[in-house]
Amino acid sequence: MKKKLFFAIWLTFLLSVIAIIFYRQEYRFLMPTPKPADLKEINQGDSVSLEKAYSSQRVYFHFYNSECPCSRFNIKDFKRIVGKNADSVKFIAVIEEKQADKLEEFREKYDLGIETVIDKGGKIAKELGVYSTPQAVIIENGKVFYKGNYNKARFCTSKNTRFAELALEALLENKNPPSFPELAYITYGCELPSNQ
Repeated sequence: MKKKLFFAIWLTFLLSVIAIIFYRQEYRFLMPTPKPADLKEINQGDSVSLEKAYSSQRVYFHFYNSECPCSRFNIKDFKRIVGKNADSVKFIAVIEEKQADKLEEFREKYDLGIETVIDKGGKIAKELGVYSTPQAVIIENGKVFYKGNYNKARFCTSKNTRFAELALEALLENKNPPSFPELAYITYGCELPSNQ
């Protein structure tokens, strides 16, 4: 009887710990990413001053974090966007300096054929007001055309809310940026390593 009671208590404790860990891991991604205190607010239409290497007419920045489950799930969607539009816009994958060892891994694993850069000191992220991954920033002639989420679902499963892709399509058709719901601009996902 004592063994059964001990086993039941131990099993209940173990399942409770697992449930708490799972809840915290899942819940974290359902809440907006906390804004850093020193965040430079950048919005649609704002001018940005980036290095000449990144100032071509149309640039699509993809912020990636290998430790972020949201970034890993998003990569399939991003790869599809690159495949459709690589001839029309310059794509740049941005990996933070603290993950410099992940640069070659990213290039080899995903083989996107695009420029992949290390963001030293978070300079690119700060200039574009990005503090979370995955995030997309589309620049046209030095001005922000779109900055925000890829999708309303963190796993990019909602085809009706492909915010970044719809914004890119509008840009390439020489239209104004689409009018998206607030959900497109509230940052969800994982904090950049420098913000943690």
